[in-house]
Amino acid sequence: MQEHRATRLHWDFRLEVNGVMPSWAITKGPTMIAGEKRLAMNTEDHPLDYRTFEGVIPDGNYGAGEVIVWDEGFYSLYEGDDPAEQIAKGKLKIVIAGHKLKGLFTLVKMKPREGERGEPWLFFKDHDEYEDPNWTIEANAKSVKSGMTLAQLQQKRKDAPIWKSNRASSADGTAVKRGVRAKAAHADPIPRDPKPMLTTLVEAPFDDERWLFELKWDGYRAIAVVEKDKVTLTSRNAKDLLHQFPEMNDLARAFLSIPVVVDGELCVLDAQGKPDFQALQSRDKPAVRGAARRKPSPVTFVVFDLLYADGRDLRERPLEERKRLLESIVVPDRGVLYSKHVIGTGKQLFALAEERGLEGIVGKVRTSPYRSIRSREWVKIKAKQRQELVIGGLTEPRGSRAEFGALLVGYYEGGDLHYAGHVGTGFDAKLLRSLSAKLKPLERKTSPFVETPKTNTPAHWVKPQLVAEIAFAEWTREGILRQPVFIGLRIDKEAKTVVRERAQHPDPDA
Repeated sequence: MQEHRATRLHWDFRLEVNGVMPSWAITKGPTMIAGEKRLAMNTEDHPLDYRTFEGVIPDGNYGAGEVIVWDEGFYSLYEGDDPAEQIAKGKLKIVIAGHKLKGLFTLVKMKPREGERGEPWLFFKDHDEYEDPNWTIEANAKSVKSGMTLAQLQQKRKDAPIWKSNRASSADGTAVKRGVRAKAAHADPIPRDPKPMLTTLVEAPFDDERWLFELKWDGYRAIAVVEKDKVTLTSRNAKDLLHQFPEMNDLARAFLSIPVVVDGELCVLDAQGKPDFQALQSRDKPAVRGAARRKPSPVTFVVFDLLYADGRDLRERPLEERKRLLESIVVPDRGVLYSKHVIGTGKQLFALAEERGLEGIVGKVRTSPYRSIRSREWVKIKAKQRQELVIGGLTEPRGSRAEFGALLVGYYEGGDLHYAGHVGTGFDAKLLRSLSAKLKPLERKTSPFVETPKTNTPAHWVKPQLVAEIAFAEWTREGILRQPVFIGLRIDKEAKTVVRERAQHPDPDA
């Protein structure tokens, strides 16, 4: 492997195969951190005698710039018998015995983006005894041949060996460099306040090869704009979430490409990797005076879409392309989890979600662009009936119950708040106190519902500002919830946007 400063810095990875060296240019360099993916562009084969070259390729030649032998050694196939055959198949799994690179690595070919030149591959370290989570390329900068860094070679450029390639860089070598700078200068502007693309509820899972399916994550929807020195994290109602989740200020560590704009869900995951919404909601609650301060539950940002990366606004690109690039730039175990998907088999994934007690699944048209609207190209199928509803009042407690008896909830339609039932279960004593404290400042004298509901105990009305997540068995013919259970408060949705969800047909062409 040679470190090479040409038009831009990169590392050339070369393997001896049948007397020549197939080569890949890795712009961010190799890594010994397992799972960190590197884009590797396949380039032309090189002669064997170039393998030990360290010096300068003069201006006017292809690849003009400085080169050091960053690493060298031997490799063997981990899968297959013929490296040329494995390269032709688009996947090469090898064991490397170098001075710096050791153990199992994978090279896998990717489908190029529309209009993209070249042949993109991914290069990454597999998990084994040689992986090193603290490894950095900056700490491994010296040539294994001379002990020089690339910067030291540049200082001795006049005395360095020269390699003249059999290709010119262009009619005018400097024109290439100007062109690269011009391209960088015309990067797309970063979308700083995008609204999320929303799903439409459908009644049953389905199979369709035009669709991909993901698990539905039970958390707070958030869009993150991640720059080198700044992170913006906003909810679907444009509320700032960084004050509540300050650990997300370190999101730049979780992506190989910066700046990026990503869409995802903030979740607290239990020991089995299942989202726990009530544990997430506990982050909202102030500490009780005199109680021991507990460390807040760790939050994971589960990301499922990429709106901007590598200087490009990707919202018009097909979903599958956006997801492929997103997966390639996520650094594992740094607070971000990539949401995987399956193609076509929605019924099977839905059965798995039911079996594991998850909220449901989301289906998305594989070619869909990203639109900041509620779309029929993105649908949700719920394994459990759930509905966001607005709290418009509460009833007085009876018996041993303290604080209040039940919450009176509803949804908006035509600008009016319609009553959907009372919710009297899902609370413990601590939650009752917490909700009472939030509702007391919102008290009002009159009912906010378009038709005042009849209640078993006296009602107290509140301004319809708080949104609750409610699980229930079904809707009655009268539009009332059966067997409702309080799940938690939503901080990521405005009350006025809460409507009754009605299942529709999933096909966007219907």
